[in-house]
Amino acid sequence: MFDLCVVGAGLIGSAASKYASRGSSVCLIGPDEPTKKERLTSSPRDIYGGHYDEGRIYMQSTSDPVWAKLAQRAIPRYREIERESGVDFATEVGCLSVGSRGGNYITAVKEVVQKDGIQAETLSGTEACSKFPFLSIPNMDEAVFESHFAGYISPRRLIKAQITIAKKNGCQHIQEAVRSVSRVLHDDSNKCEVVMEVVTDSGRKVLAKKVLLCTGAFTAFRKLLGTEVSPDTKLFPLAVTKLEISEEDAVKIKAMPSILYFGQGGADWNKDYPVDPRAPVVFYMLPPIRYPNGKYYIKLGHSHDSVPRLLHTGPQMKQWFVQGPDPRLTRQMANMITSVVKGVKVLSYHGDSCVVDVAPSNRPYIDRVHNQLGVAIAGNGYAAKSSDEIGRLAVELLMKDQWDIDIPQNLFHVQLKSGCGNPTSRL
Repeated sequence: MFDLCVVGAGLIGSAASKYASRGSSVCLIGPDEPTKKERLTSSPRDIYGGHYDEGRIYMQSTSDPVWAKLAQRAIPRYREIERESGVDFATEVGCLSVGSRGGNYITAVKEVVQKDGIQAETLSGTEACSKFPFLSIPNMDEAVFESHFAGYISPRRLIKAQITIAKKNGCQHIQEAVRSVSRVLHDDSNKCEVVMEVVTDSGRKVLAKKVLLCTGAFTAFRKLLGTEVSPDTKLFPLAVTKLEISEEDAVKIKAMPSILYFGQGGADWNKDYPVDPRAPVVFYMLPPIRYPNGKYYIKLGHSHDSVPRLLHTGPQMKQWFVQGPDPRLTRQMANMITSVVKGVKVLSYHGDSCVVDVAPSNRPYIDRVHNQLGVAIAGNGYAAKSSDEIGRLAVELLMKDQWDIDIPQNLFHVQLKSGCGNPTSRL
């Protein structure tokens, strides 16, 4: 019998298991990264993730003050996590947030920077091009550059670091997917009590006093919240393009920061790019990163509003992760990379899949469904950099009934819906 079972061994789940294992008996359950064979349609595997990658942007500012606060709590702990685990995962190359001068996005970022006292400099489009001469930034845009506590993380290695620490604390890690979570009566030494039963795909049963779900976009497709109950989220299939460049070119542009763009785009930029007609051009871009295969890639991803398609079923999710994005979309994003990054030779490019689970509030769900079941889900596309704090908050709330951040907890209340899509109260 464990004090806590954390379901989902991704970024948030691994962080939660680390924190909970400091004073409780903890079991972390979640499958390892899929093999090539498990990425085939014929494979029985149906649980995947977007964190099997080497690049996620981190910075302390953002246009949303709540997400900014979560990031500001998590990011300063990166070096401590690296030291304790012996696993390096964060590269501080800075982050450049760019938007139309006077536009809502860049104005909101500047307000957060000023209010929260973040170390950053504001640049005109011309000044940004002068600072980073290998980038094409429109003159009419404005940028906020953070050089400190900003850059990119390897989600793979961050998860490895968190689980390494959790295991040192005595956490047991079961590398399986979970089929169901339910309340059961448990009779132990003539004492009958209600506990949580977690059943894996192999039929293994794990008993725990409490369960924390960190199952992301797949929460709705297993019996985790009860019969015909799922979180109120929308599942957007996001595509990324990874453009390969030479090591020589990677060295030439080694000063390139991570980039977030919300604007009208440059006059000389690729015009064949997916854009919601109601919204500006939106993308994020990572600087050259060396991947496990030894090759250097610049990665670009589009906004979920750019391709307003939704996923509704488990088979649709699997198909998206297995088959990947449309080749035309991959090409469009590759052309955008070469529009923004100048003077690099394209050796190859390919697409990859991700899914973003978006809550109506655009904030994560960090809450208790009942006193034995908690959730830390709905990353909304922003959670990677803040996963350490999200996991910590969820553990403090579920295990200690504490909320120690200066953000109202009701902003993170989970919204559930029935199988027919109607809102429902907590279980």
